Parts: sequence; structure tokens; C-alpha cells
Amino acid sequence: MNKLLGISLILLSFTCFAKSPKDTVYKTYNLKGGYIVQVKSLRADSNAVVLIHGKDSNMLNSAEKSLGLAALGYVYADFEKTYIMATHLEVNPITFEVIEKATGQTILYGQSVFYKDTLKHLMMFDGLYGKGRGKLVLFNTNTNKAEYFPAPTDTPCFCCFCWKVTSLTDTEVQIQYENMKHEKVIKAYPRK
Repeated sequence: MNKLLGISLILLSFTCFAKSPKDTVYKTYNLKGGYIVQVKSLRADSNAVVLIHGKDSNMLNSAEKSLGLAALGYVYADFEKTYIMATHLEVNPITFEVIEKATGQTILYGQSVFYKDTLKHLMMFDGLYGKGRGKLVLFNTNTNKAEYFPAPTDTPCFCCFCWKVTSLTDTEVQIQYENMKHEKVIKAYPRK
């Protein structure tokens, strides 16, 4: 009995005083302005996305390891003040969040980016509102301002890659899409 108790105490002490496994960094993204995004393990049971700037760090998102790293996403675009963290799981559309670097806060959500201009700091995407009630969003990453346009409803397309920007000026944006007769249509929206 004493031998069994002794072995149990030795095993318990190894368990209690053993060092926990180190965090593993799976992916590192170096962003503009000295920011770093890391996808890494946190303890043995979860993975996380961490935003680092100098000595400061913020854990932005975490998920159980069983969900895999794809659930946390990847850096899709990097702008001066913000970056885009995208997620693509199975057959679902690409979803993303626009994250402000200084605070680590999510500014807005979207899906299916169909226009991106890193020089003019503009991107256009589907808002997460569904067909018929949907919005097309033109987002300026310099000002963190969004313009919203009603998505056309006279189309059989309901998900991804339905729209194409054919013209974008300071006063108007033109979108091309396929209507119910399978004809290419261009719709113009005035900008504010």
C-alpha cells in the first residue's frame, strides 16, 4: 500500500510541477505600422489570433483546437489604420471583419469582397444582410467610413461573386451583374 501511495505521489508531483506546453505560433503576419498578427496555440486546448504592437498585445479571437486554424482566418488585406481578417470555411462564402489596428476593435463585418484598391484605400463587398435585404458596402480604410447601396434583387445570384465594379468615381459607382434573363446589366449608384 505504501509503495502504491509513493508512486501516486511521484506521479502527482510530476503532473503538478511539470511545465505546461509552450504556445506554438502557427502563422505570423507583419502589418504596416509595426503591427503583427499571430495565429497561435494558447495552452493545449485552444488557438487564438493575437494583435501585437511593440510590447502590447491583444487576443482578438480564440477557438477550440478541434475547430482547426481555418476557423480563425487569415489576413486578407493590410491598410495603414486597419486590416482585414478573412475566414473561409467549407462551402460558405468568405466572411471577414475590418479590424482597427490601434484598438483591435472590429469596425464592421462583410462577405465576398468584389473590389479592392489598396492605393485609393477602398474596398467594396456584400454586407451580411442576405438577398433582398442586402447592401453593397463601399468602405474607405483611410477614414473608416462606409457608403451603403441596395443590392440588386433582380438576379438569380444570391451569394458570392455576383457583382463587378465597372466604374468608380467620386460621384458614382457602377456595378455589373446578371439579371433574371441572364443578361449583363450595369446599375449606377450616386455617391454621397
